[in-house]
Amino acid sequence: MYPDSYRYAKQVEVILGATPSQANAAALKAYCDTTASQRTRIGRWVPLVESETDHDKRAARCIDQYANAGDLTTTDPRYQAIFTTRPGYPLVATPFVAAFGIADGMRILGCILACGGGILTYAALRLWRIRATAAAAGQVLYLLSPLGWWALQALGEGLVSASILGAMIGIAAIRRGHLRGGLVTMGCAWIALGITRYSTLLLAAAGIAVGCVAIAIWVDRADPGRRRAMFAAAALSATATVATVLAMPIFGLPGSSVTLQDTFTRHFADPLVPDPWYRLAALNYHFWPKWISAPGTSWLLVGCALAGAAALFRWRRDLAWIAVALFGVGAAHIAAHPLPGEAERLGLLMWTPVVFGLAVALHALTCRLHLSMTLSISEPSHDGAHRSGADR
Repeated sequence: MYPDSYRYAKQVEVILGATPSQANAAALKAYCDTTASQRTRIGRWVPLVESETDHDKRAARCIDQYANAGDLTTTDPRYQAIFTTRPGYPLVATPFVAAFGIADGMRILGCILACGGGILTYAALRLWRIRATAAAAGQVLYLLSPLGWWALQALGEGLVSASILGAMIGIAAIRRGHLRGGLVTMGCAWIALGITRYSTLLLAAAGIAVGCVAIAIWVDRADPGRRRAMFAAAALSATATVATVLAMPIFGLPGSSVTLQDTFTRHFADPLVPDPWYRLAALNYHFWPKWISAPGTSWLLVGCALAGAAALFRWRRDLAWIAVALFGVGAAHIAAHPLPGEAERLGLLMWTPVVFGLAVALHALTCRLHLSMTLSISEPSHDGAHRSGADR
């Protein structure tokens, strides 16, 4: 469990009827126990094998440290509101926690969300007319990439990814002529995303709207009916973005000014800064060159994303615009919080061109192999002799 997992667990316990103090105690116990367990497992890889007694002592020290604090970080209402205004994951986790407890319930939910994301990836690729074998490869890529790994965790990332994939399924349905069903699917996906993480909805819906407009202009320019359908999808996504902007002040949802102050005041432990946007720009100025130049995940991501985008623009240009738009949304998330330790989780959507692009590349390769094999079988023999259907 992560610190955010602990805060979600508190919300789940309150939903189940616990008082705030009881919810804090139960969530803290689960957090400290899982944290101590992970450290014990890591310790067992070295010659010094830690006993269960060491685990219990470490968990007890963790509980004693935070028992009277009310939170692992701060009880400042501005900080707490960042989590309490995102009820999607706690609501989905509630029945699992009620049945299996906090830690095991969140583990089981993580497995379900990761597997569900893989299935949705397969379904989306099939709706985009990708062969079953290539769609299965895309499903495997999803599960093996950070998209799948973070979906396993006791966090909202699995629901966020599932919602985005739902929107992509809606667009694919529209592309296949099912306008009403596709728009309903997209609308449900945006509602689910808004409940889970409205800040992601704000960016993702805007990015998808731009992608749909690009499809209408550059892919469907010769087909007025398909153009109108994509403009309708863009309008729905733009409406979701505008509705989120309007809902934030109406319902008192924390906006970018709150999250920036949280970043630059050490979770409101220091006085508010007068220039958060200037500091964010300076942080991005120093972050991106180091992120790009550091070998490791960034090189793998950039290289695979470029390869995937090239494959998409070569063989599936409509899907390419959606995948590139989501890559931009992931980059924007990192730019809003350019912290090295958070980059992989915040930039998850940057893996979209990787998963879908490499699946499309495999689709194109298998189609060419199938065509070449078919042509070689149907070619007449070199001696020019005619063969009967039975001989063939």
